[in-house]
Amino acid sequence: MEPDFWHQKWESNVIGFHKNEANPFLVSHFASLVLAEASRVFVPLCGKTLDIGWLLSHGYRVVGIELSEIAVKQLFEELALTPTISQDQSLILYRADNIDIFVGDIFRLNKEQLGVVDAVYDRAAYVALPFEMRQRYSQHLIDITNRALQLLITFEYDQSLQNGPPFAISNQEINQHYQLTYDIHLLASEAVEGGLKGQCAATENVWLLRKALQKKVFDEESTHLPPRGRWKMMLPIIVLLAVGSFLAYQYNVDIKLATSGVVLAGFYTGVVSWLLGVITMVPIIGPLLVKVLTMSFIWLLNAIGYLVAYVAIKRGYSKDVLTYRGITIALIIGLVMGYVLGGL
Repeated sequence: MEPDFWHQKWESNVIGFHKNEANPFLVSHFASLVLAEASRVFVPLCGKTLDIGWLLSHGYRVVGIELSEIAVKQLFEELALTPTISQDQSLILYRADNIDIFVGDIFRLNKEQLGVVDAVYDRAAYVALPFEMRQRYSQHLIDITNRALQLLITFEYDQSLQNGPPFAISNQEINQHYQLTYDIHLLASEAVEGGLKGQCAATENVWLLRKALQKKVFDEESTHLPPRGRWKMMLPIIVLLAVGSFLAYQYNVDIKLATSGVVLAGFYTGVVSWLLGVITMVPIIGPLLVKVLTMSFIWLLNAIGYLVAYVAIKRGYSKDVLTYRGITIALIIGLVMGYVLGGL
């Protein structure tokens, strides 16, 4: 939107977007960011939102930017704070204890001016911008905050039924703009009571954008066919299949029994795939758990354990098998916990 659009809104006090209480999604989901006390939170296009007062009252420091100086003056008045006012390049800076608010165009705010931020709370910025500006905005935010994690709130509705702002944001667009930088988690999705502005049905979505553990780059190298070294990953599986076939032949396993084993293995694989899908939906630690549980080493260790247990039982060492399996399971649990804690 053009700056004059927002200036006119504040000058005429047509600010239906301003709420008279802290956003319920902020209250319910801000803890998902897992921030330390006194962490610095960036609130882009903040207006005079009561969310800032909520953040301050919970021990966080706040930095924001707002186009309208009218809104910023009202914000400090309502917080009962007397700011110091200074010029910072092309922006004006209002500052008080634990709060810094810039006045001006967010695209003129640079990383040095902003300083270090621990998280971004974006309730009203992304949805306020038209489609052609959102790509630029999302990348600018990533750059100036050094990929700080985000709590992002968006609306989803039929854009043809109503003009923004707030604009309709699809899940596909969120992935398009953020998936190369963040692991994206949908924390909540709720219907807007009474519809958006009372005109059309809409859903409000709450997103947690957490910095990806590894940078995702889709270039020619990563999209080519797997390299020749892939055989090293498949070799253990081939060996296990060969050993299984040899044991079945050696111990005269009935064909029906072998077939049943294959069916059970397929069923087990399906259950495991479903379980991993459920675990993935757990915010923060879910993707880490899935990543370590699908490591070839873990599966190989477990498979060897089953194989050794089978042979030992056949030879009459049942009691020793229980001890060995306990040690193996303890080792796997230790590896999983170590990997997850190291990745947080």
